[in-house]
Amino acid sequence: MSKVNWIDSQSDNNLWETRPCAPQAAPPSFLRHQFRHSWTVDAPVETVWSWLNDPDTFTSGQVPPYRVEFASADIDVPRGFQVGGLNMHHGPGLLASGTLVELVENSYRDLQYFYGSYILSVRLVRPTRLQFWVEPKGAGTLVRVHFDTLVQGWFDLVWDVGCKSFWWMFSYWMRKALQSGRPR
Repeated sequence: MSKVNWIDSQSDNNLWETRPCAPQAAPPSFLRHQFRHSWTVDAPVETVWSWLNDPDTFTSGQVPPYRVEFASADIDVPRGFQVGGLNMHHGPGLLASGTLVELVENSYRDLQYFYGSYILSVRLVRPTRLQFWVEPKGAGTLVRVHFDTLVQGWFDLVWDVGCKSFWWMFSYWMRKALQSGRPR
């Protein structure tokens, strides 16, 4: 079981505690990669949270053949960002499917990926977990993302650059969307 422990001296929020992760496995040549990024948005927590948990944020303007799907194996769990809900990003070189295991309104979301998920190739990058935290910061909102993957050792630095680029772009899309009042 892997653990993430993020200590934030500015917050007494117990959501920063260690959280268990679904079991994952990879060949011995893979490394555990933990990418961390944070940014601020000039919008209230509720607005940021709503954007981050709106399926349209991820499905509007999708570039074919890539898609994001939301489903539920339980008729009592609505499709979308609900605990127990299923989520899948797919397209050439991408299959990242998982389930939302925890959701704390206006605060925290934990998506854990299933064994067999991959980015680029199952032999290069295997996503394991994606966590978001939001909290008030001044007149805006601080957003933190933790993206955990298993990465082929020789690809680790390339993957780190890719993560930095993607999550910088994601934060840019979020800011622009919230300024304009619509999804990406």
